[in-house]
Amino acid sequence: MTYKCAHCKDAGFTSGTISYQQYGSSDKYFCRECEKGEKMLIAWMKEPAQQLHLRQWKQEKIDRMMRISGVDGCFRDKRLKDIKDGSNLFQECQKYVDGWEQMKTQGFGFYFWGNVGAGKTHTAAAIANELMEKKQVEVLFLSMPEAVTRVKKTFDTELKGEDARLFDRMKEVELLILDDLGVEKNSEWLTDQMYQIIDHRWKNKKPLIVTTNLSIEDLGMIYKPQVASRLCGCCKPIKFTNKDRRKNAPALF
Repeated sequence: MTYKCAHCKDAGFTSGTISYQQYGSSDKYFCRECEKGEKMLIAWMKEPAQQLHLRQWKQEKIDRMMRISGVDGCFRDKRLKDIKDGSNLFQECQKYVDGWEQMKTQGFGFYFWGNVGAGKTHTAAAIANELMEKKQVEVLFLSMPEAVTRVKKTFDTELKGEDARLFDRMKEVELLILDDLGVEKNSEWLTDQMYQIIDHRWKNKKPLIVTTNLSIEDLGMIYKPQVASRLCGCCKPIKFTNKDRRKNAPALF
């Protein structure tokens, strides 16, 4: 006999089982060489059991992403709805999340700067959480003072290799968020490391979000001017002018 598809002999599948990670395991190895196999695969993926497995798989992936992202404490609950609806800031952030695929391709990010306590970290965390939940984006959220302190403590110990892996991850992670950049105590070594990380992300169009109290020009005086130049090339600056919201928090007792 002659078949339209010699691979599956027009059955749409071959013998054996296969696991589709997102959808579970099937007792049919669906043929990828013919239209019938593709249709059978799509129909199987739409079955209730497979859709349930997909939702569970996505939630497990999101939970893991959030655990290792560095977004912790009170910032885990932040979402875009916490930003004033209709404001220019809300619109910019919503456009960023909704258009993530294009933002990622272009290597587009933000440079949030301005007053202490004006909501810069809050906004960056809200973007991170929305992207992890809605787009399953891998995020690394680093508080720069804490990260630098950790690196210095392990610099001459057997844990030094962990910091090398951290710097590699900062270069390659899907979205890097540097919180409170410029607050940390600077050094020639740190300046060189930050230049390499930011330069790598700029050249390879990998999105970056920065929060800082400093303008890009002032940051360039702390780090190399080349760092400021690259940030101008990949991050949209947004100035936060609100007063310190923490001073207006209700009394604890």
